[in-house]
Amino acid sequence: MRTTRSVLIALIFLLPCSTLAMEPVNDEQLSLITGQQGVQLTLKLRNNVDENFNPVGCSGALNPCRMGLEFAGREGIWLMLKDYYGYLALNDIRLTSTTLPGTATAFSNTQRFLSQGSTPTCLISGKSVAGCLPTGELAMKVSYPQSGPVGNYNDFSLFMNIGRTALEFDDGATPGFMRDVASGSVLGFRMSDSSALNAPSQSKFMGDAYVFGF
Repeated sequence: MRTTRSVLIALIFLLPCSTLAMEPVNDEQLSLITGQQGVQLTLKLRNNVDENFNPVGCSGALNPCRMGLEFAGREGIWLMLKDYYGYLALNDIRLTSTTLPGTATAFSNTQRFLSQGSTPTCLISGKSVAGCLPTGELAMKVSYPQSGPVGNYNDFSLFMNIGRTALEFDDGATPGFMRDVASGSVLGFRMSDSSALNAPSQSKFMGDAYVFGF
């Protein structure tokens, strides 16, 4: 499977303007680095398509645009996704550190963070069973600060095509994922936008998400 990945990471660190190039750092140096604002990330993944989202080499029998799934207890039987290609992009996701609110909302559930067993304890350090909520805990905030106005759907883009789905079986030394003898298909799947033949679908995210550990 030919895969082209382009990952752009924007670090919002108040670096000096004289910085001209990146240099490797060891673990000790890395431990001294702190972010002033956060991390902003753009991720783009092309899977078997060119820059115009046209499939590359995805025609004909046993073409490389395929993915096989083999399940436990069903060794030698492969669920093959054939003529499989697409594109995924996440634009300007911002990750920042924050503190969760000190007051719980009406949707809080103190049972969620209790241990299992006959005598449950709170899994959050310093919290009682009765008040077992992550209020005031450190967290990572996920947001889309560059999200455009209403009608601008560019936060998340997805184009996916699965032309054929079929079972393939191992044959001697040849694994099923390297065979294309099954006739027909039980499923096809396609997600795209109607603006063009292979245009990715567009989505817009609003609001914030918080990730925390305990």
